Amino acid sequence: MSESASYDPNWWRAVKALSLERKRRVAVASALAKPGDAFLIVTEGTVTEPVYFDLLVRDLHLPLVRIEIQPGDGTDPKRVVLTAEREAKNQQHNARKGVLGIREPAKFDHVWAVVDTDVAVRNHIWNDVKQLAAARKVELAHSTPCFEFWLLLHIVGFTTRTDLVDGTAAKRAVKDALGCDYSTNEETAIEAIGTFFSKWPEAVGHAERVRRHHQTAQTPQPACPSTEVDRLARALNDSAAEHHRRLRPPIP
Repeated sequence: MSESASYDPNWWRAVKALSLERKRRVAVASALAKPGDAFLIVTEGTVTEPVYFDLLVRDLHLPLVRIEIQPGDGTDPKRVVLTAEREAKNQQHNARKGVLGIREPAKFDHVWAVVDTDVAVRNHIWNDVKQLAAARKVELAHSTPCFEFWLLLHIVGFTTRTDLVDGTAAKRAVKDALGCDYSTNEETAIEAIGTFFSKWPEAVGHAERVRRHHQTAQTPQPACPSTEVDRLARALNDSAAEHHRRLRPPIP
């Protein structure tokens, strides 16, 4: 057989297929959730956080019945963790009693508490919060000093500014960056957050970069400023149908 006869002009198709398969395996290995997984998200805030996650759920086209977003019982992170545990157990209890809606999940595959660290750190109870969450099997999407740092990563991009010493400073930074209030009520929050929400995939990358920055600097934990909300955003992204996902696998 001649050399020209053995040449396959479509050789690149097999190479491309192998490359795509390798990328698929990397994505599956790094995924924080499976498509269709059910989430319970309990937030510490009663306006900003619920509005934000409702927008995220809509953006990813996730069935709302599979993600329950509700405020926690007060502003103590430990109480938010306990609320998440209680609601997760109630879901399974109601499933056993047969009182759930047709499309409601029998249990939540992922239970998250969205909390701030500033008050817990000042009160020297942050380690207690982490231990409680681990014991109750609740994931923490925590922000230091508060959730507003996650919002700031949407508005101004990557930053490790050192003046965000507490929640008051972080909230003022968001308000100044927007040039308006953003949390007076649900209507205000929807309007304000809607102006920058589309940048959430970029904010995930900024949060990951902030985390690497603090790891390199060996900043005491919880590092200020920093956020773990990006991990929850990634998990929600991974639970979406493939054609609705907005994120690539994270950098190792």
